[in-house]
Amino acid sequence: MKKRLLIRGVVQGVGFRPFVYRIAKRLGIRGYVRNRGNSVEILAIGDVARFINRLREELPPLAEIHSIEELPAGDKDHYDDFLVLESSQEGGEGSVIPPDVAICDACLKEMFDPGDRRYMYPFTVCTDCGPRFAIIEALPYDRENTTMRDFSMCDACAREYRNPEDRRFHAEPIACPKCGPSYELYEGENRVEVSDVIREAARLLDEGYIVAIMGLGGTHLAAKVTEDEPIERLRRTSRRPEKPFAIMARDIEAARLFAHISEVEEKLLLSAQRPIVLLRRREDSPLSPLVAPGLSNVGIMLPYTGVHHLLFHYSKEPAFIMTSANVPGEPMAITREDVLSLGYQDYSLVHNRRIRNRIDDSVLKLVAGSTAYLRRSRGYVPLPIELNIEFEGAIIALGAEENVAGCVLSGKRAFLTQYIGDTKKLPTLEFLRQACSTLMELNRVDELACIARDLHPEFATSKLAEELASLYGCEIMQVQHHHAHIAALMAESGEEELVGIAIDGFGYGEDGSAWGGEVLYCSGYEFSREAHLEYNPAPGGDLATRYPLRMLAGMLHPRYSREELIGLLSSLGMREGEANVVVRQLERGFNVVETSSMGRVLDAIAALLGVCRKRTYEGEPAIKLEAFAVKGKAELEMPVEIKREGGSEVLNTSGVVAKALEYLREGERREDIAASAQAALAEGIAMLAVAAAERQGVEKIGVTGGVAYNDAIVRRIKKVVEREGFTLVQHRVVPPGDGGIALGQCYIAAKRIEEGR
Repeated sequence: MKKRLLIRGVVQGVGFRPFVYRIAKRLGIRGYVRNRGNSVEILAIGDVARFINRLREELPPLAEIHSIEELPAGDKDHYDDFLVLESSQEGGEGSVIPPDVAICDACLKEMFDPGDRRYMYPFTVCTDCGPRFAIIEALPYDRENTTMRDFSMCDACAREYRNPEDRRFHAEPIACPKCGPSYELYEGENRVEVSDVIREAARLLDEGYIVAIMGLGGTHLAAKVTEDEPIERLRRTSRRPEKPFAIMARDIEAARLFAHISEVEEKLLLSAQRPIVLLRRREDSPLSPLVAPGLSNVGIMLPYTGVHHLLFHYSKEPAFIMTSANVPGEPMAITREDVLSLGYQDYSLVHNRRIRNRIDDSVLKLVAGSTAYLRRSRGYVPLPIELNIEFEGAIIALGAEENVAGCVLSGKRAFLTQYIGDTKKLPTLEFLRQACSTLMELNRVDELACIARDLHPEFATSKLAEELASLYGCEIMQVQHHHAHIAALMAESGEEELVGIAIDGFGYGEDGSAWGGEVLYCSGYEFSREAHLEYNPAPGGDLATRYPLRMLAGMLHPRYSREELIGLLSSLGMREGEANVVVRQLERGFNVVETSSMGRVLDAIAALLGVCRKRTYEGEPAIKLEAFAVKGKAELEMPVEIKREGGSEVLNTSGVVAKALEYLREGERREDIAASAQAALAEGIAMLAVAAAERQGVEKIGVTGGVAYNDAIVRRIKKVVEREGFTLVQHRVVPPGDGGIALGQCYIAAKRIEEGR
């Protein structure tokens, strides 16, 4: 039998062609294999059915077959052997560029073998490991289309690269000390002349210096984790006074010194993706409290590149801080010039392999037993999410404003970009544009059906949408923020109908208010607002987000006299003059934003209990409240009062805050108040969702939004939902927070186009 096979999936850059070659030779198949566009083409002459079965059953570690299309072969196709041919640029759409993954055990063994030619070489990789997305410039995935084209292979590497029996056959990042990239060490702008720059960097870290380390898809700032001084200095220079730092432990045993690790969490840490996993910190940990101030969790990852393993080989330390090296609010530094100009570090360890696509570390945590992405980035991007839709065009979605990731929908496959960040800064907005453009190029998308964006008219992403719509000659579709959150959950889970709980900090509502505690019934591309949290005044708008005592004032204002409220605010640390101004704002309704945000309610409780009264990073008050509440018991009675307003059911949240103040004055443990308040809010919104599901005849309830990272709140919601006979749907593939919104925007836009809307 003779067949031409077109294979789509994760089949380039993963050792797929040598794998096909070996299977073909073993089975006596004649013909060829080659990359074709971004798929793989095979001519198979022989027992084709048996050959296809073996291909499916014996895949390389990183490969995935999504489809095998069988086509007739030409009469003139005659081969006496099986060959690996040069790549073709033509056709073959439908495959996926694999993500960047950790160095494999075989390469590590070679790297630490004194007899191996790659001994102590930090860029050691093979087809089973190393950079992919970070270095690709174009398709097909061949060396000349990656940043490795800057390095000419030596004879020894070239022999491995061309040998189908070698595990480095067409390993595009292949290199060795003779022909590949290398590291240099700088103190300020001055190059440090030492024989082994990585050994010297490890020594400097051990001595308490801050070292910028350029890696696979970006740059880290590294420092010791067991001493306060370098961390204090890093916080001061990088202007990150409270934001938690991730750490890299030398191995899983070292990670156990710092955190409790479950079987599922250990599997995540040791996976080829090597994400940062948020883990429960050990009480007896040697970790400096300055690593994650006020938090019960610590973000830990394990080494994933050769340079990481070499640093720990030379170092005495069990772990280092490894936090992104960037100007606050801007993308990571990826060039030597940008790294050296940061000014946060004492020394810089930089390499000369160009990073084409910067990509941050992914961050995950377990929430109510489910894996939740805080950032879906390195190790996972650009793998697509397959959607249950009938759509043949292409759409770009741009997310919201903070914690942004974009999305390119091509047919039924949605490609989320890597983590982008806060698009209020122009360089980050440009990063979003570039990231979307890259995914379009890799998927050969040159026409767009529409651009999807958030409803908020002032977001930078809304303005970018206008530019792109003009460039591509397509329309703009606006999608409400919380509808997009729930739509993302529907897209990844395949649910066609859902009552969704969307709980976060802020989203522009259809009524012009600041939504953030919503129960929506979603079906297809439509939604109805079934219930929400009580609207509360936020005096000063964004100022109430940065200084949550203002939010507390807004929530308590109707319940207390002017003098009582000013006195309370003053007792909690607000200057009397500012308290007067805030109360006057509330009285006059001047510069006051009405919000139903769950995040703002949690902020107010955090401020009341003295957990956090100034936000220095996104979500800080609510995140610290979650950590604080872990030490308490949710046993205090809190009011769960539901009322009817404006055609919707509304949960009274100011009553919960007022009761928390009452308990505080009665001398109850603050930790118990925090835990009980969280439980009451979760119970209340869960009951709102249950009532909506009963009205709509829906069996499943979803939970999403930034507050859906709070384990205690989601557990309580799950308990209520399941107690009432419903199923809770949680995110497992994309972030519950704003990093998943673009997927929901694409999903809604595609559904509207399908229905002719």
